[in-house]
Amino acid sequence: MKRKTLLIAVLLMGLILAGCNSGGQEQAQSIGEVNGDKISQAEFDQHLKILKITYEQQVFGGTGKLDESKDKETIERLEEQTFKEMVLQKILWQQAKEQGIKVSDSEVDKIIEQQDYKKFLEESGLEEKHFRQEMKTQILYWKLHDKVTAKTTVNDEEAKAYYEENINKYNEEGGIQISHILVAAEKEARDILAKLNDGADFAEMARQYSNCPSKNQGGDLGVVNENSNFVPEFQEAALKLQPGELTKEPVKTEHGYHLIKAGDKKEAQNKSFEEVKNSVMADLNNEKKDKAYNDYLNNLYEKAEIKDLRK
Repeated sequence: MKRKTLLIAVLLMGLILAGCNSGGQEQAQSIGEVNGDKISQAEFDQHLKILKITYEQQVFGGTGKLDESKDKETIERLEEQTFKEMVLQKILWQQAKEQGIKVSDSEVDKIIEQQDYKKFLEESGLEEKHFRQEMKTQILYWKLHDKVTAKTTVNDEEAKAYYEENINKYNEEGGIQISHILVAAEKEARDILAKLNDGADFAEMARQYSNCPSKNQGGDLGVVNENSNFVPEFQEAALKLQPGELTKEPVKTEHGYHLIKAGDKKEAQNKSFEEVKNSVMADLNNEKKDKAYNDYLNNLYEKAEIKDLRK
């Protein structure tokens, strides 16, 4: 892959770990250098481990593992991806140091307090120091992003043109409002279903039992229609429901067991520019900022002196 095609989106995947330290961490055998900063074998191995875990969760649903023999080509691709991401991380920290951007322990603590990080550490096998470094890097990424893109602006003319080019994005499709409760076991799903049939409040049950992030909204997934991007089993069951109707049986998908409830039907609506102007301005501004930041980091990557010492 050519350097210019390396999108900085990899830094947004939650895979940013100890490879991007700002000094003070032990360095073992070097497998690469970026503008004189070494990438140690230990750093590389740690990051590769996270990429493997992420791949296994995405492909196997957390129920399978990469096989060193059968999945050799996949592992080799992950190794190449690891090295490229490590290079980008080093560049990120170099720029942060140059521009005086720092991350305090208290900033990391605030994020950790909002996450079940101990469970994550247990499941991933990572050490706490690596997890904290991941948090530091993510905070630093956005601090540098904000500094680089601080002067990005959007005017009304640009926003109107963007709206016209993406008008379908701002029109509301018709469909039916759908809520669900997702659990891992069929027995638990049936127990909850019995409570719902006895009059339990769906939103409250979702907040209490659902494994889906939508639990915070009482299980509300918004409007669902034929163009929605849900797994087929779920989407088919949801679209068969009439307003107010609840699935008679749990619906099994690759994610677990769903209890699905339909709300009101919604008619499609065409939104004028003035109605959605604030959203358009925000969307375009974010898009311009992301492009500017990607161009900025990719330009640094192009200019970087990179040494691959693995071979």
